[in-house]
Amino acid sequence: MPELIETIPIADVKIGMFIKLDLKWFEHSFPVNSFKITKQSELDQLRALKLQHIRYIPSKSDLTNNPPPLPGNVTPTVETNTAKVYDSLQEAKQARLEKIKQQQSEIARIEAKFVNAAHTVQNIKRMIFAKPQETLQEASKLVDGIAEIFQDEDFNLMYLIQQAGTKDELYFHSLNVSVLSMTLAHEMKCSPAQIKEVGMAGLFHDIGKFNVPDQILNKKEMLNRAEQNFVELHPQYGLDIGKKAGMSRITLDVILKHHEYIDGSGYPAHLRGDALLMPVRIVSVANAYDNLCNHVDVNQSLTPHEALSTMFVHRRKQFDMSILTTLVKMLGIYPPGTLVELSNGQVGLVVNVTIGEPMRPQVLIYDKDVHQDEAIIMDLSTESKEIFNANSMRPGSVRPEIITYLNFRKKINYYVDKKKINAPK
Repeated sequence: MPELIETIPIADVKIGMFIKLDLKWFEHSFPVNSFKITKQSELDQLRALKLQHIRYIPSKSDLTNNPPPLPGNVTPTVETNTAKVYDSLQEAKQARLEKIKQQQSEIARIEAKFVNAAHTVQNIKRMIFAKPQETLQEASKLVDGIAEIFQDEDFNLMYLIQQAGTKDELYFHSLNVSVLSMTLAHEMKCSPAQIKEVGMAGLFHDIGKFNVPDQILNKKEMLNRAEQNFVELHPQYGLDIGKKAGMSRITLDVILKHHEYIDGSGYPAHLRGDALLMPVRIVSVANAYDNLCNHVDVNQSLTPHEALSTMFVHRRKQFDMSILTTLVKMLGIYPPGTLVELSNGQVGLVVNVTIGEPMRPQVLIYDKDVHQDEAIIMDLSTESKEIFNANSMRPGSVRPEIITYLNFRKKINYYVDKKKINAPK
């Protein structure tokens, strides 16, 4: 049943009412058009808009804690100071426009860094056979650059990268696993040297797939036994390549064992527990997560929320629980790439999270009144907690025009960078 919406005079609006503004987003300073009034300053801003009437939804309203009326029907002071509040609104709107432009510019900058890094990975893997030493040096530079991001742990963000990826998917996967592994190592308080080692191992963990035919790697149907056997040889192929290139002992160990699980259900040797060192365990978790999110058949790819849930609920025996728990805490229940619904019914796409504090991400908001190129990015760390509904959404439940607007893709890529300390608040 549709929600009951009432129209009342602006003078009757109270704290606790869930209201709907019939205005364009740039005609007011609120982050969204539908929300619950939680404080007097929001009420003042509404009255300064000089509206005659306003719509509100009784079922979403909470008037139990509303302050008592002023004695003698005294009008709040805001109505005698409308000009001042109105000027403040204009300043707030301008600040929000500038913030959105900066957010969009920042996301574009990070996406460009990711693409450049992916191309570097592509060149590294193409040159590993011809110039192994120079290639390893180039890989080390790339990993060092990413590792530097974690030196300032109070200002790190993990971004969703909305690049389609086609023929470069193997390189994107390697970069994803490297970034996720380094972030996991950082969150587990590993040393800078250990973080870099894990990053290098993640970068080369699938190097053996160069010896597996593309028609097998790209096959969307279930592999037959012979094909599966071929795939399960790629760790050994990778070990042979890594030895010839002079890779480190830790990187070689990860290359050989990144598909092993602590319960013995992995391959190629069905190793268990203590036979798997920490770098192997970290890369194993990152690799499994990225494979679930980025299946060769995009129709079988899970959402980030589903991937975490699958690993934690159904596959937890395969992984080191301390690492898997760290991944969940790191990405939260709203990892970048998750479709979510705000408490006012608006749909958005999580575009980044603060590492270590993932419960209040930044969300790209669908609004049919806002051009796609100027879409609002709401920073939930600065908004009321009541505005966020803790429910992720399946892509199939979202209207096609919203999917298009949000540029949602089933291929999920991540990158990290430092949050700028002087970013707008």
